Amino acid sequence: MRTTRQHLIVAQTVNAISKGQPGVPYVTALSDGWLLSAPTGSKRICHTVEEVWAAVISVFTDPSLLSRLLKHQQAYADDPDNEGLPARTAQVGSGLTARAAV
Repeated sequence: MRTTRQHLIVAQTVNAISKGQPGVPYVTALSDGWLLSAPTGSKRICHTVEEVWAAVISVFTDPSLLSRLLKHQQAYADDPDNEGLPARTAQVGSGLTARAAV
């Protein structure tokens, strides 16, 4: 069972990695998942880290932006200050982004 604290860490990680990218939804932690709020006002609830990253990745239609996101994810995961759940969250995202970029 995941805790609210773990949800907060995942939300902070995804927001930190994708910050400044156009059209990316803002991730908010909920007790049982995450709420993604798009700049357009649409909202989506996700229950897994994979769903969160899939929603974030889906806004990247330009391959160069996907490549930039992948570099941010890999750098975040490799940073020793982000060990543990933040690094694992970034690794899940980089795996999904790499597949989307193909």
